[in-house]
Amino acid sequence: MKKKAVALLLCVSMMMTLNACGKTNKDNTADNTEVEIETETEGVTAGSVAIEYNAADYVTLGDYKNMKLTLDKDYLVTDDMVKDYINNNVVANYPYYKDTDKTVVENGDVANIDYQGLLDGEAFNGGTAEGYNLEIGSGTFIDGFEDGLIGAEVGKEVELNLTFPESYGNSDLAGKDVVFKVTVNSIKQKQDMSYDSLSDEYVKYLSDSVGASYATVDDLTSDIRSYLEEQENSSKQQAIRSAALEKLNEICTVNELPEGLLEARMQEYIDKFEDTYCTDTTLEDYLSQNYNSTVEDFEKEVQGEIENELNTQMILEAIAAAEETAFDEDGFNTYVSGLVNNYGYGSEEALYENYGATVDDGKEYLETIYLCNKALDSIVENANVTYNESQDTTEAVEGTESAADTEAATEE
Repeated sequence: MKKKAVALLLCVSMMMTLNACGKTNKDNTADNTEVEIETETEGVTAGSVAIEYNAADYVTLGDYKNMKLTLDKDYLVTDDMVKDYINNNVVANYPYYKDTDKTVVENGDVANIDYQGLLDGEAFNGGTAEGYNLEIGSGTFIDGFEDGLIGAEVGKEVELNLTFPESYGNSDLAGKDVVFKVTVNSIKQKQDMSYDSLSDEYVKYLSDSVGASYATVDDLTSDIRSYLEEQENSSKQQAIRSAALEKLNEICTVNELPEGLLEARMQEYIDKFEDTYCTDTTLEDYLSQNYNSTVEDFEKEVQGEIENELNTQMILEAIAAAEETAFDEDGFNTYVSGLVNNYGYGSEEALYENYGATVDDGKEYLETIYLCNKALDSIVENANVTYNESQDTTEAVEGTESAADTEAATEE
């Protein structure tokens, strides 16, 4: 079966937001897990929230302290990365135009125009702009617009009687006859621009275009480098966490899962999947039509994914208990605010309801997720990281995080 089906399922699973952490009480005694959902699976009478266990009884921990991790790259920002970003994301999106003394528009010119589109004599949405730079012959506007400006004189208004194509994306305009009133303000020439030919003049032009405060090429390149360093550092931290989770699964052993936990978790996920994607059809028909798959194949793949999640969850729960990881309310509130903002929830209550049968269940679940992430943070902070590519030195991760703090302070 295609992986996409399970990917959809896991979009509503804990792995997307908690780096595979499970449910543990704030005193580090493992207790109820996930949300309570009614189930019709034979032999399962309650959701995973009703299953009580102590993760330490099921996990044999390896030496997870001072873990040695190896990354495939060092995540350092190079001059070539800065150059490519400026060429592909700055210059390409903000071309540079200079005024000319031309007074009549020719094909290939860049006409700076004001225009207003009228449908049945009334201006329509999206049909009006001022100071727009239009390259004549680029095919940017509907057929007839650019050709209609060839021969137009600077400072004079031109009326273009045009028809939107039948296939136009806006059904209100598709196939409709309209009139565009266009005034050519000036005729410009597009300048060849790249990283190698950047000038302070272009940088000032860019600043005016985007509302920035760059004054020199150095201002621009320095800011781009800082931005890329921030992005690379974020990717590096994610890579370290992923490597740490992979290593934990190598050196720690989950001897077995608590009775009924896998079945309950699977049923919860499948119920969630059906609620999300099968409101007007059956699971069997949905899988057949969209993935050419059977329910049996789907359940087998889901089981493998959830078993992997639960193994990681149990390991992190056991480590949280062994390290007596402390829960702090302020940190949790910050964590929840981040989830609400990053994932588009309207409120904390909406977030909690997504992770529990009730608001209280969801909050308790996320408290445990937060606690387990703290345990993982401690492992990552004390890990020794080496790099396969262009960097051979070993570095403690806390040094990396300090560098990130420095970058953030510089940007402020």
